[in-house]
Amino acid sequence: MRAAILGCTSVAIVAMVMLYAGRARAELRVVGEGKARVIDARQFAEDERAGYETFKVRCTKCHEMNRPITAILTGVTPVSGSKFDANEVKRYVVKMMRKPNSGISREDAKEVLGFLRRALELAGQDKNDNASGTDEK
Repeated sequence: MRAAILGCTSVAIVAMVMLYAGRARAELRVVGEGKARVIDARQFAEDERAGYETFKVRCTKCHEMNRPITAILTGVTPVSGSKFDANEVKRYVVKMMRKPNSGISREDAKEVLGFLRRALELAGQDKNDNASGTDEK
């Protein structure tokens, strides 16, 4: 009797895990650890990779790649503790664009914003009614 109960419990647990896994979101793939941590660009469509390259060049001019990756994965900026989600990312990109010597043009900002929104989506941090970026001008 006890073996039958354990067997049924095991089957139920496996079924729940499989059901959840079937509904699980794609995850943002990151390679390396610490200062060597980078986003795996292969997970992005060809047209999204330009945004990734701009992000990589512009954001690492002032930060190690680990810093924005942490913000993307957690939804919180590591230094200030500010929200970093689809609602706040545009404001954050504009803030960084205005920093002296950032070198981020309006076109760069649009590319970085598009990339970050996609990365946040993959990371499950895209809690925004307008995450598609249709409010861009």
